[in-house]
Amino acid sequence: MRQPPERDLGRFDRSPYPRRNPGTVLARWWRELTLLGCLGALWAEFGWVGPVAVVAAGLFGCVSPAYRSHMRGELLGMVVLHRVRVGFARAGVVNRSGNLPLLVDARARGETVVVAVFRRYGTRVEDIARAAPVVAEACGALDAYLERDSPRPERVLLVVVRPRWGWPGR
Repeated sequence: MRQPPERDLGRFDRSPYPRRNPGTVLARWWRELTLLGCLGALWAEFGWVGPVAVVAAGLFGCVSPAYRSHMRGELLGMVVLHRVRVGFARAGVVNRSGNLPLLVDARARGETVVVAVFRRYGTRVEDIARAAPVVAEACGALDAYLERDSPRPERVLLVVVRPRWGWPGR
């Protein structure tokens, strides 16, 4: 008599990544959600004057070099945060529970973007260093490397060198 085949349906095509926590989603998208909330509050409070004020601020940004460089840095930081997260996911930088490292903040400084990374328990510095070329490719950057800034071992800085339009020094 033949044995019936074993059916292990519990391990059938399961994703290694856990379901997203709403708090994590809010922490990742706080800048975009704040901007959307401010636009909604302007619209609710002032009606059509809110969008006109946003357009006026955009036009002011085209004229003022200091404002333009500040807004460019903020937008670059937002984009690089999401691209670093994609690079970590592609490189498989996860802890034993399947969670990506937390990306706390990103600040543009000239042609570089400094991303503060909080390593969760089980994620090694070597894993993040090994993923730096994948992160650089995901960000469209020339290079990405790690720096230690804090005496706390779970915090590292990921420096992404992303020159304007892909040309260094321009």
